[in-house]
Amino acid sequence: MLAKIEQRERMIAKFQIKELKMKLYFGNRDTLISSIILIINTCYMLWGYINRFKINRWGIAIILFLLINGLFWYFANIRDLYSNSIVHAIDKSVDNGLFSVGSIQSIVFWIGMIAIWILGIISIFKVEYRQSIFTIMIFIGFIQISFIEISRIILFFSSPNYFDYL
Repeated sequence: MLAKIEQRERMIAKFQIKELKMKLYFGNRDTLISSIILIINTCYMLWGYINRFKINRWGIAIILFLLINGLFWYFANIRDLYSNSIVHAIDKSVDNGLFSVGSIQSIVFWIGMIAIWILGIISIFKVEYRQSIFTIMIFIGFIQISFIEISRIILFFSSPNYFDYL
């Protein structure tokens, strides 16, 4: 009897992980697009870090990172209904998105984005520091993405009803 219960619990856990992958990252068009760009963004950050001593055109590397990272966050904000959170904070005419405007996820996102853009602007004027700036930018981007995506996974397992819109 105990073995059957354990087997059932393992099956449920496997199903939840499968549901997590499908719903969080491939649940609809927006999640699919953001997942593809997330993979591209992560691969670019890893490539940039691994090849940081071989890259010759740091300006292009920084601009490409800003574009890919910005594109990912654009679709991630659509995916997580962040515009609803902004409207909800102003007049409460719609339901809140996945993360509220005042949440730690939102704060980490905005601090990270501001830091990345300020570093991008600094790199225009400080050519000699572009390699270091690029490395700092990808570390900030990696921390930002890791924090938000881990938060989404934790929220999915603790309150799956937040993801009913997918």
